[in-house]
Amino acid sequence: MIRRMRYPGGKGKTYQHVINLMPPHRVYIETHLGGGAVLRHKRPSFRSIGIDADPKVVSAWRVESAPGIELLYGRAEDFLVNYAFRGDELVYSDPPYHPDTRRRSRVYAYDYSEEDHERLLKILVSLPCMVILSGYANCLYDELLSGWRTRKFSAKTHVDTREETLWFNFEPPRALHDGRYIGDDFRARQTIKRRLQRLQDRVTRMSPIERSAFVRWLNDMYPCEFGSGQR
Repeated sequence: MIRRMRYPGGKGKTYQHVINLMPPHRVYIETHLGGGAVLRHKRPSFRSIGIDADPKVVSAWRVESAPGIELLYGRAEDFLVNYAFRGDELVYSDPPYHPDTRRRSRVYAYDYSEEDHERLLKILVSLPCMVILSGYANCLYDELLSGWRTRKFSAKTHVDTREETLWFNFEPPRALHDGRYIGDDFRARQTIKRRLQRLQDRVTRMSPIERSAFVRWLNDMYPCEFGSGQR
């Protein structure tokens, strides 16, 4: 089953870093699905699309009958150049690692050459929506994504720990599509979770009038995060 499928660079243990970068969005598109750790763990979007060039991956997902997910077999580039974007989409792209960053030359059944990476990046740069791209830093990415922001995190490999990079084409979000994984590591996430739980318990114990006044205060103090100021 999909949950047991493992891929070089899969995000089974690091999906939180990607989800913690996602602003609110209506449509979610994951272009290199694989095991789909990010898609499986994030809060569902109004529309979720998963794409993979490996027919075995798409078949495994269909066997699992993932509810609410549109599964497409094919090249990510072909889908992206033909999709009618409206601007409310978030594309997450986790392609095979660039050849210059690998310890082994051949690790993927459906691999990417230098030219494939270049074509993908040029398409991603042209998209009229939010985009997140993950991988190891390399000269081609530095050149073609020079205007994008980056966020780095450590990821364990089979032999050691390496630094992965997330490139994104939007301002660091003030609100998240899914805030359940806030925190850079397990300890930080647990601390934040307990703090939020205490706050939620206090709000729950308020009378309706107190709660209304509290909500009004939040709207007045943080208009960009609440009410009409929120995406």
